[in-house]
Amino acid sequence: MSIHENGYVVLKNVLAEDQLRCFDTNKQHNYNEIKNFIDTTFFDTIKRNVDFITKPTYTKFRYSNNNNSTDAATFHSDVYNYTGNKYQPIYTCLCYLDDTKMELIPGSHLYNRNGYSIESYNKKQTIDVKRGDVLIFYSSIHHRGIGFNTTKDRRLLQVFEVFPDDDTYVKHKDTLMCVLSSKSNMIDVINKASYYMSKNETLQNLITQFHYFLMYNDVHYKLGLMDISPWEKTNRYITYEPGKRVSYNDLKGDEELNVNIVCDNSIDTREHGRLYFYLYILYWIVTTLIIYLIYMKQTGTKSTASIRPYQKHVVGIITYAKKNIRRLF
Repeated sequence: MSIHENGYVVLKNVLAEDQLRCFDTNKQHNYNEIKNFIDTTFFDTIKRNVDFITKPTYTKFRYSNNNNSTDAATFHSDVYNYTGNKYQPIYTCLCYLDDTKMELIPGSHLYNRNGYSIESYNKKQTIDVKRGDVLIFYSSIHHRGIGFNTTKDRRLLQVFEVFPDDDTYVKHKDTLMCVLSSKSNMIDVINKASYYMSKNETLQNLITQFHYFLMYNDVHYKLGLMDISPWEKTNRYITYEPGKRVSYNDLKGDEELNVNIVCDNSIDTREHGRLYFYLYILYWIVTTLIIYLIYMKQTGTKSTASIRPYQKHVVGIITYAKKNIRRLF
């Protein structure tokens, strides 16, 4: 199955130990050396092994370790497709520096957010990745990092928003928008909660499934006070950036791990909008009231009925909403 159908490809043992040794000895995390590694060794290796990336252009990269795995512990996409195009011509390329696991849902880069189903969630696959492996996937595929372990390294070089060639970059770069979700007041709370919950596998799995429902229906960033208005997303590729960012041209040499190093400053960036979150809550309150009133009218239930009959109608209201919500709105 090709990457266009499956959504990802793993290149096994393509980077040798001597090529990766610079990460073991680079105590200062010299991002100039890392960028040189990306531009030469990393992408040269990729181009020798695949035919769909020929002259890559990328917007940013990140060298991360354990604490990055908390904000990636639930399913997400690196870029969300709001254009209506079947294929989003943007990839994420990962270079693994330690053995770990990744979970993906094959084919999910083609989903159009038309409704969550347990069947789609159950298609998830866990892949074992080793030091020296390279993982390439459509940035819109649903994926998460798993196997979080506070006592073991999970070092990873992530190259984001990779355009496969110059023509694709010129054609689509103005369609890409980066939402600076790191500006949200909720991000620290969410990261701390994710850190503690990721230590319990059972709890993490329950949260992952619930979060997948929210993500599939495009509400997870809204509830986290990190989203923008829907009209701003129309005909755009949207990426959310939860971590700190530094322009490559402004590097001082003392940057920490898990920092987004921005190599292309021409990409449109926006901050999240809190107003839309409140409008979104209001929308669902009004929608629920309308569904309730229509249900009461069609079933002949009087509004002056006691509390107990209201309780037994809950299942009926939910069933009615599922059948008619798309027709009504």
